[in-house]
Amino acid sequence: MVPKIVWVLLPLSLYALYVAVSTWRGRAPSRVALNVETSLLLIAYLLTTAGLGVFWVANQQLPVFDWHYLFGYCTLLLVSVHLVFNLPAVLRWLRHTPAPQAAGKDKRGPVAVGKALAVVAALGVAFFLGTRHGASEVAVRWTAAEAGAGPVDAVVRYHEFSSESRGRVFRRAPGVEWGAPPPAFKRYPDAPHVALARAKTREQGLGDALRAPAPRKERLSVAELGELLYLSAGITARRGGLALRASPSSGALFPSELYVAARKVDGLPAGLYHYDAEHERLEALGALPAALGAEDADALVVLSAVFRRTGYKYRDRAYRYAVADAGHLLENLRLAAHQAGMRATLVARFDEAQAARAIGIDGVEEGVLAVVELRRAAGRAPHEGAPPAARFAAPPAPADLSIGVTGMVHRATSLRLLPDEAGAGRIALPPPEPAAEGVSRTIIQRRSQRRFLDAPVPLPALSSLLADMAQPPQLSDAIRINLVVDRVAGLKPGVYRYVPGHALVRVHEGDFAAAARSAALSQDVIGDAAVVLVLSADRERMLAQGPRGYRHAYLEAGMLGERWLLGAVARELAACPVGGFYDDEAAALIGVDGRREWVLHFAALGWSAKE
Repeated sequence: MVPKIVWVLLPLSLYALYVAVSTWRGRAPSRVALNVETSLLLIAYLLTTAGLGVFWVANQQLPVFDWHYLFGYCTLLLVSVHLVFNLPAVLRWLRHTPAPQAAGKDKRGPVAVGKALAVVAALGVAFFLGTRHGASEVAVRWTAAEAGAGPVDAVVRYHEFSSESRGRVFRRAPGVEWGAPPPAFKRYPDAPHVALARAKTREQGLGDALRAPAPRKERLSVAELGELLYLSAGITARRGGLALRASPSSGALFPSELYVAARKVDGLPAGLYHYDAEHERLEALGALPAALGAEDADALVVLSAVFRRTGYKYRDRAYRYAVADAGHLLENLRLAAHQAGMRATLVARFDEAQAARAIGIDGVEEGVLAVVELRRAAGRAPHEGAPPAARFAAPPAPADLSIGVTGMVHRATSLRLLPDEAGAGRIALPPPEPAAEGVSRTIIQRRSQRRFLDAPVPLPALSSLLADMAQPPQLSDAIRINLVVDRVAGLKPGVYRYVPGHALVRVHEGDFAAAARSAALSQDVIGDAAVVLVLSADRERMLAQGPRGYRHAYLEAGMLGERWLLGAVARELAACPVGGFYDDEAAALIGVDGRREWVLHFAALGWSAKE
């Protein structure tokens, strides 16, 4: 497939070739001719740019008045004015094309070509230097003598390196050649497949599903497995050429892939499968891999991320977004499993390299982020606690850095199985009210909303949302829930922290909507929200698990964020996750030391202002 940049540059390249050949033959175009011909090209590019801009803004629900769009609109306006002034000359030229100049009569042609080549050379040098300035290289100590110091150091340095501030935006360019975006769906064209006709499971209220699975004794059927996978990562809507999924993803890029190791699923032979969301089927990849373990589970779901799907757009912050996206998906998986009567248990410690080999991926461009065990709720509960820490060690330094710091931090948060082992006073919140809306309906209806009414959110609704989020941690107990309150009935505007005992502690009192908007890259969706959720992580508690704790924190934050989104939908509110923010301003907003507590996630809440 021809890269997009080739199509974009093709008209300009053909025109440049025409000018060069004409000049070489002694028929260099005059200044008027160059002005007219480039004006025609400008008209074509102007119409294409305007059309594509309107299309993507409309179909991706992008904020129309962000800074880059505003400058783009002004540029289009100035270009349009320029063309209006040049249009009479263009029309005259088209009606009365002058004869070509005789050879040898005008020596300005070679001079003009030389100037043009000099400009192109200068731009090429600037581009070459720009792509190498501030490259994605982080000096990390990673030696065996430093027992784990290398991976922890890598995580700390990665987070600092990928943090944004207003000044750093202009000081650093990515050092990885991410290339064109990879396909949105992974395919195994030669693999046998099993069609998934979804079986509608008994609808369980969201509030009940958050807390415990429905009782079940019989095996999961293949149709019920199809429903579970659909509610986790299936296509629930199509818009503007995009296949939107059941769980949200930064930039609608959807880097996550799901693999199923099925052991005891009625109607499905035991084996390893890949979930093809595009065609709603399972692709058979082979026999059950022994390396995944958990022989007593009915099935295992392995979640991986194709990092380039996110990296081509978000560059060095790709790992942050890909792992948070995985957390969103995992929470949907947990809820859908509970509704189906299956207990979903996230495996805290596993060997990434073994898991990658088991499902047939390289572990670099596509890496394993999580493993989930599925068991019938009436069956034996999994062993409490994680396996002994001595069984696992930090992995060796990465040899393949084809995706730069993204690959480095993924390796740093991975584990290797050892070879010898296989403020102010508390504000009590009103009693929460569990959401009665069904899991399937809630997940399918969920869409990010970016415009909100000025009406306040009821305090009982906010209380219920927070209670939904306050489930026992799945992987990390380092996550902290912070709120920037602007419009909540019965609660003064300010910044709050949610604490155990279902209460709030006020950190700052006053109007912080503008500060929240500024910290979130000046996005209106945050500035206009009635409430802004800000999830942070206690660095010391997070890294007490070693570098693996960094991944666990983002997965946990994604799961909490998904509870926020689904809880809002179930209560007829609107919500929108936001991954872009200035880390230093976000930490100052919630009143924490950014060196000791890292901000991971933003999400807006309010009443939808649907047109």
